[in-house]
Amino acid sequence: MSPTSASNITNSLKTASNVVQSYVLVVCAVVAWYNAIELIILCFASFKRRRGIYFWSLLVSSASIIPLCLGYLLLLFPTGVSLYACVTLILFGWVFMVTGQSVVLWSRLHLVLQNTSILSGVLRMVIVDALIFHIPIIVLMYGTVTVPGGAWSRGYSVMEHVQLVGFCVQESIISGIYVWSTLQLLRLRPQGRPSAILYQLLAISIIILILDVAVVIIEYLGYYAVQVMFKPVAYSVKLKLEYAILGKLVTVACREYTCPELPSSANEIDYSSSTVIAYRVSPQCQWIARPTPASGRKIHCESSRPM
Repeated sequence: MSPTSASNITNSLKTASNVVQSYVLVVCAVVAWYNAIELIILCFASFKRRRGIYFWSLLVSSASIIPLCLGYLLLLFPTGVSLYACVTLILFGWVFMVTGQSVVLWSRLHLVLQNTSILSGVLRMVIVDALIFHIPIIVLMYGTVTVPGGAWSRGYSVMEHVQLVGFCVQESIISGIYVWSTLQLLRLRPQGRPSAILYQLLAISIIILILDVAVVIIEYLGYYAVQVMFKPVAYSVKLKLEYAILGKLVTVACREYTCPELPSSANEIDYSSSTVIAYRVSPQCQWIARPTPASGRKIHCESSRPM
């Protein structure tokens, strides 16, 4: 998420003086903070081995929501805090939340996709987009704060809309590859209930897409104050849905099991990522997905009672 330009900040401050919208902004911040804290706790509780890109990207993107909302509240309301301090908090949270979400999506692809060319291509896309979107926004935002109006503000106004659409398209592409890969995987396993699992995963992906499109629409309608506070909420919801998706993937990927909540059709698939994942299906059962050294790096799932 990018911060608003100097002229838009002034308008947002005036809008925030409205009692109703002020309450909306505060409620969005509180909801986002609550979700962020819950996500951090859930991240440590769900992963038995706290290592790997998937774990750290989930943790960092969840934690970055906190400084992002704090920076915007300090900016949108007359708190007397320096603009540079507010913008620094905003940019720090924005960079790690947005790109962190994309890294989460890329890491998740390793569970259903073994095509190294596609995986490498997606990673390069994430890195390139981070450079071409984050760096200009950071430079233009600090320039706008230093010299309000003029070329800095106009350049930022254009880049703000470009990056918003760009990151939305990027996440949609990664989600599309994931859905396609999951469909191919389930077609190889006709037994069980692959259609039900696929429909659930598609529904989750559609919800995530709707949240991204909603943020873009709010931005283009000109509701800057609402957009900047709604987007952390949307990202926190998307991160929560990651755990629902992870549960479905464990169901698809696992073969050996004793937990009654998993269907008997759970099978074994190749696993090419070094990410070590553990997912708590219920308080009575914990499933740990990890590569087995003697089986050509395949997922091996085992059930264990919580300590």
